[in-house]
Amino acid sequence: MEQDSEYLLLNSINELTRQKADISQRDLARAINLSLGMTNVLLKRLSQKGYILVQKVSARKVSYVLTPAGVNELAGRTYRYLKRTMKKVVNYKETIMEIARDARSRGFSRLALLGKSDLDFIIEYAATSAGLEFTSYQDARDIGGDTFVFVSESFERHVTDQDGPEYTLPADGNAVAHVYDLLSKG
Repeated sequence: MEQDSEYLLLNSINELTRQKADISQRDLARAINLSLGMTNVLLKRLSQKGYILVQKVSARKVSYVLTPAGVNELAGRTYRYLKRTMKKVVNYKETIMEIARDARSRGFSRLALLGKSDLDFIIEYAATSAGLEFTSYQDARDIGGDTFVFVSESFERHVTDQDGPEYTLPADGNAVAHVYDLLSKG
């Protein structure tokens, strides 16, 4: 958590100083969603590590600037974050591709996404690559047979219909994969 907070603080200093010259600790605390006291501790730590310069502008104003070492640290952390993220996306893609190929081999002709997902482009790509038709739905009751369904990570498992009783999404089983479960394994 501390390392993530340091990264967020470095990034916030970098971004906020582009917008305005004088940023306060309160601005930084708000930007990274931490208390003023914790932000102060992190600023001191980053200053001691040589990542930021703290300059007194007046009796009540202080300015924060990234040093070259701070810019390098921010760039390195950003690179590592992007590298981890890309690795996860590749793992999600491989898993979804495997599920789509398996659905095709079991005789399904359609792959569907129920709800909105951050991985919708991967699911659509997997369907096309496996020779399956891709469809997306917002209502589980619209899904026909011969469809393998990916339930999005944001879709509620129980939905109350305005005109009727509560209904349950397609059950876990041979024709359903929950994106939330795929993401939690990543």
